[in-house]
Amino acid sequence: MTSSRDEELLAAEFDRRVMGYGRLAVSLLLLVTLVGVPLIPFWLIWSVSYLPRAYDRFSARLTPTSLELTRGVYFRSDSTIPLDRITDVRLHDDPLMRFSGIQGLKVETAGQSGATGAEGNLIGVVDAAGFRDAVLRQREILQEGGSSSPTSTAAASENDLLVEIRDLLRSIDSKT
Repeated sequence: MTSSRDEELLAAEFDRRVMGYGRLAVSLLLLVTLVGVPLIPFWLIWSVSYLPRAYDRFSARLTPTSLELTRGVYFRSDSTIPLDRITDVRLHDDPLMRFSGIQGLKVETAGQSGATGAEGNLIGVVDAAGFRDAVLRQREILQEGGSSSPTSTAAASENDLLVEIRDLLRSIDSKT
């Protein structure tokens, strides 16, 4: 039997155009800094091997109780964001993203650390609006108690145990 953590409801698919967006964004950043202009050829050569590996590491999985994110090549990040902590999932883009034909998702949570931005930032999700809607719908289902998560199952069994103890105490009390 698989746990709800292993059960995948939906996996995000990432657009390969995100690699072109990354190449363009970093190149423009280097160009704007002027000091970075000599580094542009090195970046373009290095990005040929780096960006496909980064793309292969992008993943986002929606499970009944959480959103699991994986990214990074050298500095890897595997995050599990409980759905009950998610406060908002926003679509975003910038002029370069629109030029590249991609969109991003920002996952904001209760208790995230201040000015650092969203806890999860996914760039290049295919059908970003559909993935956002699925995450928010599953969050609503979880909040309404429609999921048999391990914590809700444990609470139900504890409640049943308390009811049984109460009934036993009543039975003992009635006999005395």
